[in-house]
Amino acid sequence: MVFKLIRAGRKLADLKKGLESSIELEKYMEKRKNIGNRHPLHEDIEILNKYIDYIRFSRPASLAYDAPPLEKEEDEHDILPKRGKTTLPIAYVQDVLLYPERWSGHHVIIDGELEHVNTNRKGERWHRFKDHTGTVIAMSRHEIKGNKGTLFGVARQTPAGKQLFLEIKNFHPSES
Repeated sequence: MVFKLIRAGRKLADLKKGLESSIELEKYMEKRKNIGNRHPLHEDIEILNKYIDYIRFSRPASLAYDAPPLEKEEDEHDILPKRGKTTLPIAYVQDVLLYPERWSGHHVIIDGELEHVNTNRKGERWHRFKDHTGTVIAMSRHEIKGNKGTLFGVARQTPAGKQLFLEIKNFHPSES
């Protein structure tokens, strides 16, 4: 697992260094021409994306994110400016429902309220998720208590392509 990640990172770093010389650029273009439509780094990019998704949406990662931050002593010689809290790119239910082709298969992060509706024979738990712009159906494979919070998931279309739902990867209840 770690070796694949290191190999993919090294390959990307080597390519970046190699593109700075004309000889390496010609080798890269020749390799890309032989592959066709697939990018030469396609497999490595997929490996990196898989680990990024694991870090973002896995249960152990969510537990690590919820841990209290370590206190750091302030250095009076610190020359970097202080930054405020960074915010995640947040979508709205209305955005996802109005443009299903654009959002289908992509990760979404939405603040709202989750309510459990039904559990089917396959063990899928169906929920109603709503925010101030609308309501959408969401599906999870694990038990989630209905509450206000932030949903991390993937927008999916039904096989017929007529309806859109959210596949819940993680849900963080809000503090209040």
